[in-house]
Amino acid sequence: MYHKIGRMLFKLKPEIFIAVAYPGINLLLCRYAKKLGIKTVYLLPPQIWAWGTFRKYFIRKWVDLIISVFPFEYRFYKALNFKVIYWANPLLIFLKDYTKPPPSREIGVMPGSRVSQVKRNLRVIKELIKNFPNWEFVFILHPEVLSPDLTRWLTHEFSRRIKIVSSQRYEAMCRCRCIITSSGTASLETAILNIPQIFFNYPPFPDYYLFRHFLRITEYNLTNLYYGKHIVPSFVFCNKKRLVQAITQELHRLLT
Repeated sequence: MYHKIGRMLFKLKPEIFIAVAYPGINLLLCRYAKKLGIKTVYLLPPQIWAWGTFRKYFIRKWVDLIISVFPFEYRFYKALNFKVIYWANPLLIFLKDYTKPPPSREIGVMPGSRVSQVKRNLRVIKELIKNFPNWEFVFILHPEVLSPDLTRWLTHEFSRRIKIVSSQRYEAMCRCRCIITSSGTASLETAILNIPQIFFNYPPFPDYYLFRHFLRITEYNLTNLYYGKHIVPSFVFCNKKRLVQAITQELHRLLT
């Protein structure tokens, strides 16, 4: 993909190259674009405020302008004297017209954006469901994640009847009494829709070790970072039993 996009840049010689997220390939493409004399703009820049601050040297050398949709990220890059502008998060406008219907007996689950992450996180949800037999759990998944293989896996793993939603996601979210999220974007969407939520992360032990020793932030939830205050209860454990207990306790509090 790098070589394909690089050939297009060489052939077209555009005035501006706009990189969007994913620094693994986009930082290198910015470097190549600069060699070709192309101005570079980075929308949703690398999250060096969390880890990998060494990348600031590459960003300063290869990126002409940063566009951030997060106030805290804008302030971070501004403090490092980067040329950065703040663009109000489009979700604020996109979700403003959604309204919540009367409360239901549904608990929403948004377990992530990658199949491997979804399968791992749903092992926690499987244990959690046993503690709430009178509630219906709705799995709200992105259409690109919900493959036939994942659907079969969900049907096999969850003996109790569950609801799976991949279209009209925001309408499904609004019907939920509360939502359990494992994704930063999903958490922010839930907060904008003003739906009570719990955020959790169930990393493998090596990842958890990296979180604890190399992550430069103490807050892992995007919503709390975005608003600059702790409004979403967040739990990050590699111990499944401990994680289920923490979510169960918080969920009882939200539902009563």
